[in-house]
Amino acid sequence: MTPPHAATPDAEAHRPPTEGIPERSLRRTGQPVGTTFISLYILAIIGLWLAVLPPTAVALSLRVAELDPEHKSSSLALVTGVGAVFALVANPVCGRLSDASVSRFGRRRPFMVGGVLLATLSLVVVGSAPNIPTMLAGWCVLQIGVNAALAALIAVLPDRIPEHRPDRIPEHRRGRVSGLMGMTNQVATVTGTFLIQLTGTHGLGMFLVPALIGVVLVVVFACHLREVPQSRAERRPLSWSDIPRSMWINPLRHTDFAWAFLSRFLVWTGKAFLLTYKTYFLMDHLGYDADDAARILSWTMLLLGIAIVVGSNVAGWLSDLLRRRKIFIGIASLLFAAGMVVIAFSNSVTGFLIGVTISGIGQGIYVGIDYALVASVLPDSKSEAAKGMGLFNVANALPQGIAPAVAPLFLAIGGADGEDNYTALYLAAAAFALLGAVAVRFVRGAR
Repeated sequence: MTPPHAATPDAEAHRPPTEGIPERSLRRTGQPVGTTFISLYILAIIGLWLAVLPPTAVALSLRVAELDPEHKSSSLALVTGVGAVFALVANPVCGRLSDASVSRFGRRRPFMVGGVLLATLSLVVVGSAPNIPTMLAGWCVLQIGVNAALAALIAVLPDRIPEHRPDRIPEHRRGRVSGLMGMTNQVATVTGTFLIQLTGTHGLGMFLVPALIGVVLVVVFACHLREVPQSRAERRPLSWSDIPRSMWINPLRHTDFAWAFLSRFLVWTGKAFLLTYKTYFLMDHLGYDADDAARILSWTMLLLGIAIVVGSNVAGWLSDLLRRRKIFIGIASLLFAAGMVVIAFSNSVTGFLIGVTISGIGQGIYVGIDYALVASVLPDSKSEAAKGMGLFNVANALPQGIAPAVAPLFLAIGGADGEDNYTALYLAAAAFALLGAVAVRFVRGAR
């Protein structure tokens, strides 16, 4: 990668007074945001997810079972739990470091490339580890690398993708790009699972093949992305005390961001209830054995994936057309809640799948809009976009740890003879989603 030419002092002197961050980037770099840019950007995000989602979904559990077959469940919980803590901290901290970077290659590209390379090298450790402690160390480093790259990649949205500016870029706006971003997880999961089937479930191949494809996709986008290096005079001063502050944005000063964060946290808590307990629901509530439950879950994930992909892209397109964000977040939350109610009262697999599909459409609409929404209410999109987007991503991860801790409270409601109350659990999931719909109404800085 070679650094682009910096903007001239004369150009800086004639900067329009109302110029936004994406427009400033366009003026300084001379790089328009066209079809090629968007395509490579979305492929880079898919590539990054390829490096982490297939190992998380399939390869890691298989490797843990090889190393510690007698205690595989507890060992897997240890590795994923500690790794989740590293991910929570790494995303906003690396985002803040990216915001402050004065590298000659720009603020984002070094973290994209360095992060995905670090993640790939750590997968070598995970895949070849002789014991659980070594695997744990490799997995924690993986989380740092992935989240460093993710923080930089997600910050490209507020950096380079304009809000509604039909006079500048009519074909690519934040809603549509956010919609494409919303489907990247599903595409990476399906692609990664297919690749693992080709490479086999033993050895380094199941870890490295998806990751190496991810490296290529991220590096290609980084080479395409033009960045003007940030001068030391431009950047906000960075000190050691800024590192812990990277985990904090004052909700009283930045209420729009706080309400957007709370909305996602609440809806994603409901989602965590669904994903964490769907297997037990099929076995304990509907009475299927493990083999039948696994077969049903394969159909469940397929329907969920299709619903999310369709919902995210349609919602992104419509939100740009109508120039509205909050109404779609509200509709998404209501649809998700409706799906949870259907599941709560279902006594057959048909009802379960209908509920999953309805909730999947809601999830798709939500992930297709919320990045665009939060990008418009960041506290400081000029100097701390990556920190803000990274901290917003914490709202994804926190529910994964909180939901398993609070779910037993709902499962125990009115339970007779030790039976779990799944109706109460999924009604609680619906309630969390409805609260998320209420929270987004208080965001004033977006329509």
